[in-house]
Amino acid sequence: MINRENLFTWPPAVFFWALICALLWGSAFPMVKTGFVMLDIQHSTGGKLYFAAYRFFLAGLMIFAGVMVSGRSIVLSHQRDYGAMVLTGMLQTTLQYTFFYIGLSNTTGVKASIIIGSGSFFLALFSHVWFKDDPITLRKSTGLILGFAGIVLVNLQGDGLNFHMTLTGEGFILLTALSSTLALVIVKKTAVRVYPPLMCAYQLVTGAAGLFLLALFFEPPAVLAFSMRSLVLLLYLSFLSAAAFSLWYLLIQANRLSSMAVYRFLIPVCAVLLSVALIESEHLHWPALAALVMVCLGMLLTTRE
Repeated sequence: MINRENLFTWPPAVFFWALICALLWGSAFPMVKTGFVMLDIQHSTGGKLYFAAYRFFLAGLMIFAGVMVSGRSIVLSHQRDYGAMVLTGMLQTTLQYTFFYIGLSNTTGVKASIIIGSGSFFLALFSHVWFKDDPITLRKSTGLILGFAGIVLVNLQGDGLNFHMTLTGEGFILLTALSSTLALVIVKKTAVRVYPPLMCAYQLVTGAAGLFLLALFFEPPAVLAFSMRSLVLLLYLSFLSAAAFSLWYLLIQANRLSSMAVYRFLIPVCAVLLSVALIESEHLHWPALAALVMVCLGMLLTTRE
């Protein structure tokens, strides 16, 4: 039975919170696309980076406010942890989203989604190397393979999959997956000393600052002209980032990284299902449902060790 002590470790509770994270992040995909259209920045790398910077900066402020309202201090106990927060922000926010936006403009969404899905394998491998109590077992490997197969299946629609690769396309998408994976390893090691949502707040704010500075190399901030509707959308995206990252970091703190890796496969599946529900031009095909079943089977295998 669930209680305060196993709120983030009891397998059904872990699945529930991970599903909430996936739904929040999954809803970001169609909402971000809507925001790009509202602001007319579909083909503006600088505009996308500014939009991401504002989104994550506001998300970080929301978490800082929540931490202070809860009565916790936002001052870190160890000076060295500030360096870890900046490094996590650069990896998880600045570099990940810079590589993602540039890479996505030079490859197909199908290939990008599949390459990003490989990040779960990197996460399990890095966790095995850095944490002695997190071995890669046959059951975990089978669960990860099932989940990854689901991601491949959900993307095998149309002609967007081939084996042509470029550094600024597929290479940058691979760097997206690697930077996120390294950030989660740092989060896991630091979470023994720093309250996970507070860690998340520092990561988002410092990462947002990095995104803003990088965006300056592409275009001036005036490229974004917000309306009331786009501001409301920005606030929603900031809230979902604050909620999803905070929950995810609490799960990372309480569970082995390799066990959490398979849950990341839920995100693109939820993104497809929510895109169908929210965007009129999107349609549901059987691979998306089959992928959901495969991802769930992968999670079942991984969490029943």
